[in-house]
Amino acid sequence: MIYGLVAAILITLDQMVKIWAIANLQGQPARHLIQGFLHLTYVENTGAAFGILAGFGGAQFVLAAVKLIVLAAAVIYFAILPQQPRFTFIRIPLVMIFAGGVGNLIDRLRFGFVVDMFAFSFINFPVFNVADIFVTTGAILFLFIVMFIVKDAPVLDGR
Repeated sequence: MIYGLVAAILITLDQMVKIWAIANLQGQPARHLIQGFLHLTYVENTGAAFGILAGFGGAQFVLAAVKLIVLAAAVIYFAILPQQPRFTFIRIPLVMIFAGGVGNLIDRLRFGFVVDMFAFSFINFPVFNVADIFVTTGAILFLFIVMFIVKDAPVLDGR
């Protein structure tokens, strides 16, 4: 129950930031958050992560289908995890991955693109959004946890 609430809060946060970005950044010059480090700029990403497949005719359908498969896998894995407290450390990043995936899927289904707004000023790195932060952080945490902390998680021992 708590995980569903956390996912709903994260999805809402992502969508609220995107609504703000559409209203305040679309058609405007970049706004510096931290001079020389991070700025806000409105981007409509029609591709996958980092703009991969942007401009590909069937990208939206393919990306939505892939996203649904990944979301389903996260939910199924979440459900098969034993109900032991030590597996909480695996559930948390799964919720982050799920929430970020749903946040970007909402954009893709609603607009046909994903709204991105954060950009690093000091390196050439693709513009990203709150959902991307959730997915990336969740994936890194998940891998770290199953590789180094909860080594007997079902993904590693074949259960």
